[in-house]
Amino acid sequence: MKQFIVVLIFLLTNSLFAQKDGEWTLTGANGILMEHGYYENQKKSGEWNYYYDDGVSSLTANYNKGILHGKSIRFDLLGNKIAILNYVKGQITGEQIYFYSTGQILSRGEMINGKENGAWKYYLPNGEVIGIVKYENGVQLNELTKKK
Repeated sequence: MKQFIVVLIFLLTNSLFAQKDGEWTLTGANGILMEHGYYENQKKSGEWNYYYDDGVSSLTANYNKGILHGKSIRFDLLGNKIAILNYVKGQITGEQIYFYSTGQILSRGEMINGKENGAWKYYLPNGEVIGIVKYENGVQLNELTKKK
């Protein structure tokens, strides 16, 4: 019996730490796809898709050598796009866009290494610009808002 347990533990740990290369899918206990992507040299590579427990898309992200790199799209629980985020070597960098659940833009602006930079525009659900906030290295410099 002791030998059986040792073999079982070996097999379980071996499968948990097995080298990963090629296509990868993970399904939940209910059989619904939870994530899908590819490994290259044991690191996430290219586009990966993640899903909520009910199968609705939660995130599409791009990886290079296991690090977020490129465009990521986040979705709410109903599958509505809520953000387009850009990464460079794991840092949020470049244009970032956030959305209302209706698909209209809520805000957009630039980030460098995870910090807001430049003018960020904020919109009403009808698409009208309601305000502009200027940032430098994550620090708010000023704010311009429209009065109703």
